[in-house]
Amino acid sequence: MTGLVTALLSTTALAAVVALEVANAPEERVEPLPPRAAVIPPSAKSVSADHSSEWVSTILGRPLFSPDRRPSSTAAAVAGLPGLPRLSGIMISPFGRSAIFAADGAKPLVIQEGTRVAGYTVKAIEATQVLLVGPNGNVVLYPSFAPASASAGRVVTKAPTPK
Repeated sequence: MTGLVTALLSTTALAAVVALEVANAPEERVEPLPPRAAVIPPSAKSVSADHSSEWVSTILGRPLFSPDRRPSSTAAAVAGLPGLPRLSGIMISPFGRSAIFAADGAKPLVIQEGTRVAGYTVKAIEATQVLLVGPNGNVVLYPSFAPASASAGRVVTKAPTPK
């Protein structure tokens, strides 16, 4: 109980000291600063040319969802290794990293790091590439599209009428 009494006495003493300091504070009047005129430097008007019509014609000239819109073959950088299926996709998730290899006429292979495929070992799977180690040394594969077949580019706009 003496601890509680001591705490109350010290709190009361501190409150009295603060009240005394506030009551005896000197009164100083602080006058507000005179208003200043804001000086805004003259800015040169920058007139940019209106390129919107050029941009619209470029966009409409190459629509986003077009069946023939594919990356160029040089950008794909497809490695033509014999016996190795085409790398068709890469999946990176909290559950792991996987590379999807598409073999012609077969079910796609989903491969994890450390697994072997066609004599090569998958060393690393990154967001844009897969690193393989095999008899030819280190090989880097990038995902690529399947070769376009004759029917892949067709777009049917109207159903044929029966005769």
